[in-house]
Amino acid sequence: MKNQLLVYFLLIAGMLSGYSDYSYSMGMKINEDGSAHVTEKTIFLFENSIERKAFEINMNLGESTILEWRKFSDKIQYHMKGKISDVRITAKREFDVSFDAGAVIVDYNVDSIFSQTKVGSRRTIYSLLPDALAFDRTKTGQTSIGNNAELYFEYPLDAELINAAPVYESDGRKIMWRGPIAGNWEFSFAREIALSSEVSLFFIETYGRAVNSLPLILLPLFALLVLFVLVKFGRK
Repeated sequence: MKNQLLVYFLLIAGMLSGYSDYSYSMGMKINEDGSAHVTEKTIFLFENSIERKAFEINMNLGESTILEWRKFSDKIQYHMKGKISDVRITAKREFDVSFDAGAVIVDYNVDSIFSQTKVGSRRTIYSLLPDALAFDRTKTGQTSIGNNAELYFEYPLDAELINAAPVYESDGRKIMWRGPIAGNWEFSFAREIALSSEVSLFFIETYGRAVNSLPLILLPLFALLVLFVLVKFGRK
């Protein structure tokens, strides 16, 4: 018990800093509206039994903030800049890697990371905002991901890839980058709604406008009715 308390206080004080990063990955599954679900996984190695115990204490306490887990690795943070919600943090041992390995997985939803450009009435192009990625930057301002790092984007099923950079690998609808790599990140795709969907959307919007305008239409009619009643009974 005393040993656990000692480890915990050392952890709080930030005195346990011997952890070494093993790997990092970030996957982003993009929704049809341009929002996305992001999963970031950081695996690191313990240098000794005290560090391993510190990780297990944090894990058993159910810590659920980025700040608490950043004691183990600087890579544990949000690497997407946008409106973040529904954050879930999971910690576990990574015995497949090593007995002295642990992992922290951060899941969250993010919005406002794509610009949207309408091309005609049915086609929309989604482009990743230039400052959406929160990775390290080179002296020239390029985005950089390091060794043993992997980044992938998965775009919607009905989308068409328009552009991606720097040099990437592809697997179906999944675009992947493996570190070390640096460059100006670009990613855009297009979605086109079917003609039948466009017609349905037109009638839905028309109906909505009609419903919203109904009070404005009824008000003059009600005023005329009141005026008619007043004039008719006024004559009597």
